[in-house]
Amino acid sequence: MWYRRVLFNTQFAATIVLPLWLLIGRVFFGVILGWHYAIGLFLAPLLFIFLAVVTTITWARKSARRSGAVSKTDAVLLSGWYFAVLCYGFFVVDSVHSYEPGTSIATHVFGQGFRDASFTIADIAGGVIIIIAFTTLWVVLIEYLVETRQEAVTRLTGLDYEELRRRREADTPAPTRPSGLVPGDVAE
Repeated sequence: MWYRRVLFNTQFAATIVLPLWLLIGRVFFGVILGWHYAIGLFLAPLLFIFLAVVTTITWARKSARRSGAVSKTDAVLLSGWYFAVLCYGFFVVDSVHSYEPGTSIATHVFGQGFRDASFTIADIAGGVIIIIAFTTLWVVLIEYLVETRQEAVTRLTGLDYEELRRRREADTPAPTRPSGLVPGDVAE
């Protein structure tokens, strides 16, 4: 539970830090910013938007705010997503000119012999980022809609789920409603 609470409380920070990591994180390790930086100028804002939307939807759920923690599914998806972004920033190889071998943080740490592995890991991490981003967005949206469904249906139709449940338990038929609008449906 503590880990889910940490994820819940660090979502806003991650929304800002992770795109910055993709954009300029390599500079702090002595890696030059080359052609990949141009791609990062497009990818970092997209990552920011996805993270911001997921964070907003998560914080909109009453159950998440009440418990101060994300759900177990959210925790798994967010952890995988954050890890993939960190891996991508660590392993992505960048170069200024086509004749230069290119470097990454991994090649600085493990040597230039690790360059091919760095390419492969960065490619895999990039694909995982895209897959998990869409999956996480879809999951938190479904969780939000499921959580707010009864409230929205009650607001839109006037049906009270508790009253319907009590009637069903008492085995009395619920009153039927004529199709179309009736005078009570229109707000004055």
